[in-house]
Amino acid sequence: MTRKEVQELMVLVNSLYPNLKVDNADKTHVIDSWHWMLEEYPADMVAAALKVFVKTSGSSFAPTVSQIIECINKPRNIDELTEGEAWARVKKAIRNGNYAAKEEFDELPESIQKAVGNFRVIQEWAMMDSDEVNSVIMSNFQRSYRAELQKKDFNTRVPQEIKDRLENRGNIDGIEEKS
Repeated sequence: MTRKEVQELMVLVNSLYPNLKVDNADKTHVIDSWHWMLEEYPADMVAAALKVFVKTSGSSFAPTVSQIIECINKPRNIDELTEGEAWARVKKAIRNGNYAAKEEFDELPESIQKAVGNFRVIQEWAMMDSDEVNSVIMSNFQRSYRAELQKKDFNTRVPQEIKDRLENRGNIDGIEEKS
């Protein structure tokens, strides 16, 4: 998103939220700040996010940059299963876990696989008492799955520039460290 596109966005925000007051002295700072935070997103995506915010928030206050970014990221999370749905998929895998744990594990969505760990966990759970699986294991899985979704959500929000820097942090002159 260019600085000019941010200016146009701010005009739109002002027209939608007439109570928003930005002093002339602060306009440049506001535009620069919004541009800094939104420059990696296409203008049409930001405009769509503003539209989502206006139609779904119920707020009479103008959105913050973080609320716009949250609206941009919401559609990415729609396809994720709820904790209950994810657990139902794991239980199905557990039922066949004594004989086909690897195959069952491989059929699980990636977020569930990360929360479970590996196919051997499915195998172990298949050999456990069903009461323990339906209480302690379920609770622990759902906590792990929730944490995995939060991590995934956070990672989608981190700008690519920062991801690149973190990825290269372990490298010295382009040579990867061996562990």
